[in-house]
Amino acid sequence: MQELPEMSSSSNNNSSATARTALTQRPSENCDDAGSVSSYLDPSSNDLTVWPGAALIVADCMGTGILALPNNLKILGGFGFFFLIANLPINYYAGDILHKAANYVEFRLDGKDETPVEKDDYKSVSTSIRSALSGDWNNCDDHPYSDSMRIEKGRMNGQEHHHYGIDTPHTFDFIGITYSLFDHFESQSYTPNDGSDRQRRISKPTWLVTTIYYANIILVLGNYILVMSHAVAAMIGEDRICLPTAGILASTLMFAISQLRTMATLGRTASVISLLSLAVVVLQCLIAIQMGHESFSYKDKNDIVDYDNLTFWQSMISQFSALSSIGFAVGSQKLFLNIRHEFSNRNQSPKSLAIALFSFGTIYVLVCILASSNPPSFLFDAVPSGLQRRFAGFFLWVHVAVSFAINSQALCSSLDRLKFHRVTIFGLGESHRARWAVLTFLVATSSYFIANAIPFFEDLVALIGAVTSVPLTLLLPALYHRKVIEVPMFWVGTGTLNDFSSLSLVLFSSIFLVLGVFGSISSIQMDWSNHGSPFSCH
Repeated sequence: MQELPEMSSSSNNNSSATARTALTQRPSENCDDAGSVSSYLDPSSNDLTVWPGAALIVADCMGTGILALPNNLKILGGFGFFFLIANLPINYYAGDILHKAANYVEFRLDGKDETPVEKDDYKSVSTSIRSALSGDWNNCDDHPYSDSMRIEKGRMNGQEHHHYGIDTPHTFDFIGITYSLFDHFESQSYTPNDGSDRQRRISKPTWLVTTIYYANIILVLGNYILVMSHAVAAMIGEDRICLPTAGILASTLMFAISQLRTMATLGRTASVISLLSLAVVVLQCLIAIQMGHESFSYKDKNDIVDYDNLTFWQSMISQFSALSSIGFAVGSQKLFLNIRHEFSNRNQSPKSLAIALFSFGTIYVLVCILASSNPPSFLFDAVPSGLQRRFAGFFLWVHVAVSFAINSQALCSSLDRLKFHRVTIFGLGESHRARWAVLTFLVATSSYFIANAIPFFEDLVALIGAVTSVPLTLLLPALYHRKVIEVPMFWVGTGTLNDFSSLSLVLFSSIFLVLGVFGSISSIQMDWSNHGSPFSCH
């Protein structure tokens, strides 16, 4: 296979105008349909290097998924370890071609006539495309993307910063890169049938990716509320409170913390705190297992599943569900583009990804080995009742509180920028605090209902892995790559090794997706019947 050379465009070293992800809200000026003005600012200093970047990726990937991983490998047996380890290089390959697709987009957005890549990989671009990043647009109405782009009037580090909505091209999240490849570049040759100068409608791929991207965050927030419900119940005493009630307390606490809109500026420090708190919890679980302590279980519920006596059908469902949980735990591309955007030299981001995958992959394997051959489905339940469990519950609460606040702030900022800032009912359009409170309340409420509709930790993790993590981390990078090298999405194109490798990833992720969705949904239905309906006490 010909090696894809690194593109040395100015965008990779951030010497051209850069854009900030829609997931972080900052002061600047923008125009909306009503002509009102609000403000956003890109705080990025674009100073990330390899090791800090790797730390951020580890902090993003290593979360509550590790609490389900030992039980997943118990279900899958020896194949589970093979599948876990095999997913690490597969995820690196997906991240690498995602980075190269982003390089390609940035090069074209910089207005270059040809992409500096070899034949059969990234084909030359014959049309010069001038980026929306160029130019000094002092009037929102004069800008070619005046309906959606927020123009940053201030400058940081001598660069002009812009905010991009769903219908502007950029490379720092899945929404922007999808729009760039499937809408922006395609619209260059678009001519309306009626001869007007109206722009091409946003494509179905862009809307689909936007839906998956937001669904991933919302489901993850629901998972955080579920885990926090267990943490709150552990601190109070599981025999004194039901999980839905603990969930109300957890959601209320999260709603209060989510009002700290500046939480995003503490993202790196908060991620370290969250990761260290999770490490304390996992360490307590492993110590309890190694000391032979009896696992926690509710008095009115038997959490032990006898996998040896499951029917063939039940066993297959459990194994498919376990596979998708591994996809959730290993998937490393959800925020890879966002982190890549922070690099001083974006061509170093694949190195950070490789270090991160090796790091948390090693930790995963060690935890699963130390968890012995019969861990509980929720690793936290390895900690027995008493003061030790309440102590572990507190640290689990800290981990989830930080993670929920960062992800909730990211989701709410994005939604507020795209559409919610235009809501004028009850004066919300003029009151930023009130609008933010309403938005965070809706997010906390929806997360609470997700957590209690699927009150089984391992099932919710499997559902997130199947429905959103596999598409975002494996399938979409392969499809972007094939779009760039101009070959059929689901069939052999040029016949090169590069073509076959990306097609293999498409097929692998598609099979992974189908099996995972089937297994996770079937497992949820089976647990509803055997272990409790939605909003059950335990």
